[in-house]
Amino acid sequence: MIGPGDDAAVVRPTGRPLVLTTDALVEDVHFRSGWCDPAEIGARAALVNLSDLAAMAARPTEALLAVTAPPDVPAHQLESMIDGCAAALARYGAALVGGNLSAGPVLTLTLTLIGELDGPPLRRDTARAGDRLLVSGTLGDAGAALSFLLRDRPPPTALLERWRAPTPRLELAQALARAQVRAGLDLSDGLASDARQLCRASGVGARIRVAALPLSEALRSAVASDAERLRFATGGGEDYELLIAVAPELVATIEEIGRAAGCPVCEIGEIVAGADVALIGADGAALAAAAGFDHFHPRVGQ
Repeated sequence: MIGPGDDAAVVRPTGRPLVLTTDALVEDVHFRSGWCDPAEIGARAALVNLSDLAAMAARPTEALLAVTAPPDVPAHQLESMIDGCAAALARYGAALVGGNLSAGPVLTLTLTLIGELDGPPLRRDTARAGDRLLVSGTLGDAGAALSFLLRDRPPPTALLERWRAPTPRLELAQALARAQVRAGLDLSDGLASDARQLCRASGVGARIRVAALPLSEALRSAVASDAERLRFATGGGEDYELLIAVAPELVATIEEIGRAAGCPVCEIGEIVAGADVALIGADGAALAAAAGFDHFHPRVGQ
């Protein structure tokens, strides 16, 4: 392999299928510089992109990073961003093999990741009516943290870390794919929005039981209102957990895989015929679904 220093990197494919993804973090769209130090910004660029590989059950191998920065950003801060990105990638087995640095009006980190499949990929278009919907981890922490930040209030540390340094569920996703999970994706835009994406791709609908949504103690302590907790859990976005559809007979196996991986996976609903994604309250009535993150009407820059 030839890494940084030449005009292009050289890597040696292993013969396994490659998975490619790219993502951009743009200042005042996805973050504000005062919310993270430079190394944390670089690490976050890696972690949210690694989650896209987790969504496909891929194993990360190499990455390219392109940084655009205004001329007044000090060189040592740019170096810290690159180092932070490289360190986060290395924790998950990927090497930063090259990229680009350019002047521009807005600080932007664009990461391209290469991964390999050791088995079948997770896909969005293979869910079937009758499947159960399960989710990993807990929901709403990152969205709650962002709401504090947008009001210039310090979030509780546990919530802030879920936004600042999300955990890409790479090993869990690979184990789930080996267990023949039917379909899945990662939750970046919010549960309601991403569930609609999965259902749209598969030509099905879903019923999600809000009482079953997993919430952290940190969220319960920081947010007193049940309605606000629900809003963060279903529409806050940036959880980077896995939403999966599985055959009913596999639910117990999937829950055991989650326990073995140290990341609980719990059932929150089911896939149904039709095209509607409904949030169902404890009384059985449908609730209004949160809109989720809109990439062209971002919250951070507002």
